[in-house]
Amino acid sequence: MALADSSYVYCSNGIVCMMAPCPSGNALDLTTGKIIKGVSLNTTELPPLDRSAPDLSDKLHAGKLVVRGSIQHRGEATDPPMLVATDIERASRKTERKRCAAR
Repeated sequence: MALADSSYVYCSNGIVCMMAPCPSGNALDLTTGKIIKGVSLNTTELPPLDRSAPDLSDKLHAGKLVVRGSIQHRGEATDPPMLVATDIERASRKTERKRCAAR
């Protein structure tokens, strides 16, 4: 089940994972202002040029990008929700990064 596309800031929440799926991030929904905790990230739907950027992973985990996408619940009921990113919209604002990383 997928929710409608929205704009999100994804950031690391400090949880270190050993294997996927991994709830190692938070997602700040910029439309609702809601923080979804324990989210895994899927970037396979991003355009190839965005996916191949050498610093993409670092920027995403630091909350430096706003992505377009949807929160999806796949697999087992115990699996974390997944942010499926489909596009990179812009650089995030400092306030958005701080809000995403808030515990």
